[in-house]
Amino acid sequence: MVNAPSRVPDLVIGKRRHSPHRALRATGLLSALVVVAFIVAWFIYRRAVTYDLPDGDPPRHPLALEQASPGAPARLRWGDASLSTVGDLSVLRAAGEPFALGAAHGRLLAHALPAAEQAFAPGVRTVAGGGGLLGGWTHGLRVDWRLRFVDDGVPAHHRRGLAGLVRGARASGVGVDHTAALRHLAALDLGLPAPWSGETRNRRLARSLTVVAPQAGATGGRLWVGRSLALPGLGDGGDAAAAPVVSLVRPTGRLAWAGVGWAGGLGVVTGVNEAGLAIAVHPTITRDLRPTRTARPVALLARDVLEIARDLDAAIKLLEATPTLGAAAFVVVDGAAGRWAVVDRSPTRVGVRRDPAEPAVGDVLLSPAFADDPENDRARRSSASPRRVARAARLLREPPADAAAVASVLRDRRGAADEGLPPGHRAAVDDAAAVHVVIIDPASLAMWVADGPGAGARMRAFDLRHELRGEGERPAPAADVPADATREPQAAVAIRRARAELRTARRLARRDRTRAREHVARALALAPALPEAHLLAGFLAQAAGDRAAMRAAWERWLELGADDPGEEAAIRAAVVAP
Repeated sequence: MVNAPSRVPDLVIGKRRHSPHRALRATGLLSALVVVAFIVAWFIYRRAVTYDLPDGDPPRHPLALEQASPGAPARLRWGDASLSTVGDLSVLRAAGEPFALGAAHGRLLAHALPAAEQAFAPGVRTVAGGGGLLGGWTHGLRVDWRLRFVDDGVPAHHRRGLAGLVRGARASGVGVDHTAALRHLAALDLGLPAPWSGETRNRRLARSLTVVAPQAGATGGRLWVGRSLALPGLGDGGDAAAAPVVSLVRPTGRLAWAGVGWAGGLGVVTGVNEAGLAIAVHPTITRDLRPTRTARPVALLARDVLEIARDLDAAIKLLEATPTLGAAAFVVVDGAAGRWAVVDRSPTRVGVRRDPAEPAVGDVLLSPAFADDPENDRARRSSASPRRVARAARLLREPPADAAAVASVLRDRRGAADEGLPPGHRAAVDDAAAVHVVIIDPASLAMWVADGPGAGARMRAFDLRHELRGEGERPAPAADVPADATREPQAAVAIRRARAELRTARRLARRDRTRAREHVARALALAPALPEAHLLAGFLAQAAGDRAAMRAAWERWLELGADDPGEEAAIRAAVVAP
């Protein structure tokens, strides 16, 4: 019997049979690995950009209306803290440890926090830039990533104060986002002007002026301090911060202090402590600013100075030793010693000028350490700050005799060469965009705060000897400084409304020039002599190809006194061009 030949399959070395199931399985595993990697990376990213909210719950005190006697001013009472209203000023009194102080701020001022948060938010969002073609999709992610270290630079006691503010506001039924509130504290350090604010060329959120002058006839070198702060680069031009909050604070284990700011501003930009040490912060920009730096925001550092330092030397030492997140000129006045100094501070550099010859400080850092800084040089060349400083210095050749004389300096509307300037001119000492105007006599612990827009409003007096030191059974403030009788009370209000129209016009400028020009016309109807309205009218006319309207607008701007040195040369050339 013959056996049938066996069938042996061919063996091909180095080749595998194709299996659709094996390829599909490999693709699935790869996809799963990519998804897992993305999820892990996302959680790592979220953890890196999330700020931890410290624990704590505010006391369950009810809000109660308190009135000492019929006809006496009423106040809201919450535990040991209170909120009263003096004209348009909100006066917050609080005492205790940081969480309690923040909770009092949030609980009593909750109604004003959302508007302030919304006003500061656009400036903070600019840190991420445009981002190119897909920038809109990734903008929020890039903002979070660049600001991921902000909380690391905020000391623990300030983080607890912020936690108190957030939880206090929530107890009042107002949802405050912890991330937004924390970034609010760093906005003066890192924020850039909102694109529609009109301050993008200057790259500044703030515009400030401080004058320090000897008191005429006083002994012991007593000094006056006058202060004006504007925030024209905010999303609302500073309107939300223009209802000043006067904070009278007695922190546990630290020096009591008084500050003038706004709702949500837990730091200090203008203030004085119980030892008679006053401080004013001038936020600015230098080349060494980095949003990813871990350092203390300038307003929080100023608050620490008031809570720790009793004299000028101690304040300077603290400012020199503490790196800042942003850059600023700190004007520090020792009322007891009759001495003062300017500390120019950036994240990596510091310069100190003791008892400077010039009695006025603006938005330019004058210490030799910043002589080669390009951003500081930009401010010197393109802002109106040097003109304001020169005019204030001229007015202070004669020492002021009283608070009314200091107020007259802050209310001045003339140029450095004594020429008249229209209301709203950015080179005027009297800044119509100011969110607060303050006069301080640090030696006697007296303070006056403008009750209304601009320096021309009535200036309310505060007795800080009683408020901070507890001297006397009740406050005995000096007389208020009356409102400027030569000013039309509604003029400053009209300028604010006109500037709101200009912000709307800038928003519309790229997509609807016709409507943008209508809003500029509305602004000019409200404030016909407002220089920046004519400036914008010329730019819109130029974009539309209307050379006659452009020339007319810019000629009028030059007649009123060019208040934007950075644009002046180009505009003069455009006006005379055929």
